[in-house]
Amino acid sequence: MDYIPKYFQPYEVVPREIYDSFNNQGKLGQVWWLFDPRILLTGDRIRTRYGKMVANTWWYGGTNHYRGFRPAGCKVGATWSQHRYGRALDLVPTETSVEEIRHDIITNGENFGFITCVEVGVPWLHIDCRNYRGLLIVKP
Repeated sequence: MDYIPKYFQPYEVVPREIYDSFNNQGKLGQVWWLFDPRILLTGDRIRTRYGKMVANTWWYGGTNHYRGFRPAGCKVGATWSQHRYGRALDLVPTETSVEEIRHDIITNGENFGFITCVEVGVPWLHIDCRNYRGLLIVKP
């Protein structure tokens, strides 16, 4: 399975150094190879259902670089974070509350397909598709 997201651009889900590396080689379209297609498809499904989501903000002068893929050596997050394998996204909804989306995922997980983990207690929506049967709910 391969998947190119409908609602996400590369700069939204990879840090500047990765974006620049792929772009400078003329291979920006290959940046999607860093991701598990399940998380990209799920991100699009969530955007379709709940409206615009913000991930990385560096493109617009913001400080967030690592809300999608996190490369080796990145000091953000846990050592074995699903972000390091291209299986996680941290999204900030702009049209719906993060709590409403979390509630829907936890109570109606089958509507979201591949989500196997959601983080609670944070002001963003962390979702991932780790190798897990069921839905794991974690706290930071």
